[in-house]
Amino acid sequence: MKSLLIVIAIFTTGFSVYAQKNSKALIHAERSFASYTVANGIKKGFLQFLDSSGLVFPGADAVNGISFHSKSPGNAAVLNWGPEYAVISASGDFGFTTGPYHLKRSANDTVSGRGQYSSIWHINDKGEWKVLADMGTRYTQERNIPLSVAELDLGKVTTEKFDLNEVISIDQQLNNQLKEKGSAAYAPYLTVQSWFNMNQFAPVMGARDIGNLLKAISHPSDFLFVNAGIASSKDMAFTYGKSSKGPYLRVWSKQTAGWVLLLQVSSE
Repeated sequence: MKSLLIVIAIFTTGFSVYAQKNSKALIHAERSFASYTVANGIKKGFLQFLDSSGLVFPGADAVNGISFHSKSPGNAAVLNWGPEYAVISASGDFGFTTGPYHLKRSANDTVSGRGQYSSIWHINDKGEWKVLADMGTRYTQERNIPLSVAELDLGKVTTEKFDLNEVISIDQQLNNQLKEKGSAAYAPYLTVQSWFNMNQFAPVMGARDIGNLLKAISHPSDFLFVNAGIASSKDMAFTYGKSSKGPYLRVWSKQTAGWVLLLQVSSE
């Protein structure tokens, strides 16, 4: 009887024990993070789902999320969100999602803050989906938390493997090109798969729409690379750094036509 109870416990504890390696599991992890946070509060939610090395971006610099939220006093605010775009590596154990969030001062209040979250995930050594980096932007547009998610599986796309030094080099190269060419420097790295999140603007997807937005706004050109992380399949990586206007977070892949900037989050 005791052994039966152990088996039942294992199979009912959810994705954190037997984490599946696919985009559906990634989306499930994100939604579980959101629902747990709504039920238990922002502090407990982030402490439960952040990786031990997970990063958050409360100011100009990235900081360890566990340390940051452990020191937070907590409050009655209610944060809810949901994914609308998810990208998974060929290995199925690394990816990101992005989507709208809603913030209330308390459960009985109306929405007081809106914006876009972006979370980078991996499966840790214990087989659990955990957040490696989480960054948000703000906007005023009323966007509902979506029920459906656009998905991209890099295992179904022709990609090239690369190492960490290569993605660091391309990130620094883009930063140097931005100083010389301004926002036009993004063009070679943008495709229909690219997604940009920037403060004060609803998210934009696709090279054409991103290019049009960048032409219409003042975008920083003094980005400075700080660090990076890479998928075990070496087909997807994230980089992060800062500019005079705030931090940035990027996700890269390398495909047949060259480097693709899948995601950029910046808080200018």
